[in-house]
Amino acid sequence: MTMMRYSNDALLALTDAELFAEAQRYLPGGVSATARRNAAVGHPFYIARGDGAHVYDRDGRPYIDLCISHGASLLGHNHPAITAAVRQALDLGIVCAAETEHQIALAKRLSEIVLCAEMARFSSSGTETMMHGLRLARAATGRDKIIKFEGHFHGYSDFLNFSWAPPLDKAGSERQPIPYPESAGIPAQASQTLIVVPFNDPDALEAAFAAHGGEVAALVMEPINYDSGCIPPKPGFVQLCRQVCDRYGALLFFDEVLTAFRVGLGGAQQYLGVTPDLAVLGKAFGAGMPISALVGKREVMMHLRPAGEAEMSGTYLAHLTAVLAASAALEEYSRPGFYEQLDARCEYFFDAFRQLIERSGVKVRLQHVGPRFGLYFGLDPQMPITNYRQAAVQDRAQLLAFVRGCIERGIYFHVAAHHGFSAVHTEADLDRALEAIEGALEDISAFRT
Repeated sequence: MTMMRYSNDALLALTDAELFAEAQRYLPGGVSATARRNAAVGHPFYIARGDGAHVYDRDGRPYIDLCISHGASLLGHNHPAITAAVRQALDLGIVCAAETEHQIALAKRLSEIVLCAEMARFSSSGTETMMHGLRLARAATGRDKIIKFEGHFHGYSDFLNFSWAPPLDKAGSERQPIPYPESAGIPAQASQTLIVVPFNDPDALEAAFAAHGGEVAALVMEPINYDSGCIPPKPGFVQLCRQVCDRYGALLFFDEVLTAFRVGLGGAQQYLGVTPDLAVLGKAFGAGMPISALVGKREVMMHLRPAGEAEMSGTYLAHLTAVLAASAALEEYSRPGFYEQLDARCEYFFDAFRQLIERSGVKVRLQHVGPRFGLYFGLDPQMPITNYRQAAVQDRAQLLAFVRGCIERGIYFHVAAHHGFSAVHTEADLDRALEAIEGALEDISAFRT
């Protein structure tokens, strides 16, 4: 049997600009996902390969990666434990649409380290898992309405794709936001089951539950709002979320796609000391492989078919390549000293980053929890950002200039709300990144003066 070789030699010969022009002939907007167009460079940042803390462009130039797959590659690129796990799955025959002992072992391990994870069901992406989790919450409570926080992102399904980055002139009042659809094609009726509340506002949260509590299936939230940069909850706020859900019989549903395994082995639940009824785990869970988990308390999860009546199924759910990669990732995260070393890198990097900001004179607020951070250009460096409305008035032109300046200096940032580094970034990598950041801040300072 002759092995077929798939060759893209003609495309490899093109410049990035030419490649993007060719892409636009076959891919809508020239990309496979909306977010992959990097507005700072005017086209996708084309990557030839990744290894450790680095990605390489099509000319072979290395860049220290401070996007790190939007947070998914917490172990960096091409980690030997993850590649070995994928090879094991390939050797088993690329098994899909079948159960093995490996799914059971992964669910059992999650039950040992994630507070609410008495049971688990796996799928391929955060969007998909949040969609199924929302259906489960409604089935378990017999209620239809959902409360979510403005600026919190929960994927692209029609019932949740609202008000994560609304234009302020279309977002309603600050205390009572209106659901803003983040895409064309969402039925108007989808907004009728959604109540949007400002984050970190106890009075607004209490008022929403007082008005709708008996109809609310779940309060859905990012326990740390990375999708607005990095906005942690105010002291006591997540505890209040738990209390009002208990008072009104609603489920507390954590979207831990970004926080899971990043702020500690037990995720934000452990970090904040609050146990939700349901949670979705993603990104770092698969260390770069496409897997997400819906986890929760037994009495809620048992509403899923075939135990209950809420559907969650699919050919590619719990694909063995991703399941084995996730198991390998959890083993790495569980190694003694893993988070202590990551925390030390965070302290080193963010202390130096803040000093650079102070010396540059550029108005930019830096906020971070774990190795993920947000930058708010044009805002007071000393004033905490506590909700989406504050984050939304930042100077985006300065962000674009900063990202361009870093890329030109060999540091890869994506134009996104949040940025970060991996567990394999060394102090030398971070020093190199800080040099580029200093230069990019000097660019902005010179432009401003």
